[in-house]
This record gives sequence, structure tokens and C-alpha cells, in this order.
Amino acid sequence: MKDEDKDKTEEEVEPEIVAGSDSAQEEAAQIQQDLDSARSEAADYLDNLKRLQAEFENFRKRMVREQTDFLSLATQEIIKSLLPVIDNFERALAHEVEGDQAGEYRDGMQLVYAQLLDVLAKEGLSAVEPVGEVFDPSIHEAMMQVEGGDHPEGTIVRVLEKGYTLKGRVIRPAKVAVAG
Repeated sequence: MKDEDKDKTEEEVEPEIVAGSDSAQEEAAQIQQDLDSARSEAADYLDNLKRLQAEFENFRKRMVREQTDFLSLATQEIIKSLLPVIDNFERALAHEVEGDQAGEYRDGMQLVYAQLLDVLAKEGLSAVEPVGEVFDPSIHEAMMQVEGGDHPEGTIVRVLEKGYTLKGRVIRPAKVAVAG
């Protein structure tokens, strides 16, 4: 130590230590404040990251669902375009053919008709066969009202054109005659 320092009394040295101590405490407080701020910022970044991950997962699920719906609708349009073919097959099968090959003609038509229906059923198509059921406007289309006779009012007595559902969704309502 220098001679000057030796000459200082304890009272003179103590304020320097206290002053140095205050400076260290202020510095420690500033570091703690910076640390708390950094922790808060890190927590905000973590929350944002988690939110973005959840949003991305929801986006991915929505895209998969929309793609599935798109493919389902594409199939629906193909099947809808085949419905007139089924109607014509049914009309041809209802028509009587005369001659030696009438039976063979009918058998061949029935095989093709069954094959077509089988292919469409594998795609999720099913016919609505509502005779005897209560009329439901969500799956039936009333084309006429007929005298009920044995049937209660509002009951379907005849199908004029079959309705179809594709994977549980009505793509064409059944055209029916309803007892009145």
C-alpha cells in the first residue's frame, strides 16, 4: 500500500467500500432485471412457437380434410353422370324382347346391370328404396299425390325414379308418389 493509503483512517476507507458495494448492488440489480427481461422474452417466443405449431397442425388437418372432400366430390360427379345409364338399363330390362334370344338378351342385360351396380356400390353408392316409408323431403322428392287406399297419409306408395346416396350423402332424391 502507498503511504497515502496508510494514512487514511478506517472511516475514510469504509465509505469507499460502501460506495463500491452500492455500485455492485446496482449492477447486480441491472443484471437481474436484464435476466428477467430475457426470460420473459424467451417465454413469449416459446408461446408464439407453440401457437404457430398448433396453427400449422390445424392447417395440415384442414388441408387433409379438404383434399378428402375434394376427392369425394369428384367421385360424386362421376357417379352422378352414370345415374342416367342405370335408369336406361332399368328401362331396357323392363322392356319385353320377343324372339328366340329374348331370354339371353335379358340375362346379358341383367349381368351388365349387376356389374355396374356392384362397381358403384364399391364407390359408396346406394339406392334409396322408400316404398312404405314416411315421406322425408331431405331424401325424397314428391312428384304426385295419389289416393292412399291402404296406406296412411304421407306414406310413399310408389317410386317413380330411384334416389341415391353416396357415402351417406344424398346425391339424388328419390322421385316418389305419396299417399294423400
